[in-house]
Amino acid sequence: MPDFANNRELKHYCPDFRPVRRVLRTLGARREPPRTQVDTYYRLPAQPVGRLPAQPGPRWRLKLRVERGRRTLVHYADSYDAGLRSVRYALADVPDPAVGRMLAAALGVSVVVRKRREQWHAPRTLFNLDTIEGVGSVFEAEVAADDPAEAEALIARYQALFGPYLGPPVGASNEDLLRP
Repeated sequence: MPDFANNRELKHYCPDFRPVRRVLRTLGARREPPRTQVDTYYRLPAQPVGRLPAQPGPRWRLKLRVERGRRTLVHYADSYDAGLRSVRYALADVPDPAVGRMLAAALGVSVVVRKRREQWHAPRTLFNLDTIEGVGSVFEAEVAADDPAEAEALIARYQALFGPYLGPPVGASNEDLLRP
């Protein structure tokens, strides 16, 4: 069974990334060059199978992310409450491009999400400024939640710092936003 990690996240529509970037600079966050990501989401059964941990409420998802020629399989469950997102996830590198075709044949494809991602790094947090085809501009703050109290404190701080520049919360995964 894979090792799962946990995040607590802010996810909001964002009408203008410029003031968000100013706040990120004041935090001392480090910016990576923008990149394009293509996430292929696969259809999964309604309930987890095998030895995966069942959780009431969260929905399990499986996507293959391709960026800069690298493929990563992401298996995760997400849930939303009070405008915040909780994510439990596992990652695996996928060196063979045939794996994506095999997953599509075996499970079917739910949706393909294309986005431009600008990522910033700060201690315990990844900030994503995403421009998603068919959705628009979305801000995410992904806080590592191995210490839940510390994660909640950081989320509260980020809500105060970024809140004035954010639109409404996004209460769904990108898969749900684009699925017909």
